[in-house]
Amino acid sequence: MNKPDLNKPVFQLFPHLVGQVTRHECVTCDSKITDDGFRDEISIKEYGISGMCQECQDSVFGNNADE
Repeated sequence: MNKPDLNKPVFQLFPHLVGQVTRHECVTCDSKITDDGFRDEISIKEYGISGMCQECQDSVFGNNADE
């Protein structure tokens, strides 16, 4: 799994989040990011954009696991 792109605007605006990404931590809740912690490819891609774990993505975007 790729780490989020640190050149994205969110990381330019909030440089303190870079440390969390390099430590494999969610930028929202600080939980540890693991390769098997994502439901699907879309969630993995979102992690690459936002740095959020699956639980935080579900909280922000809604949990669509049953769809």
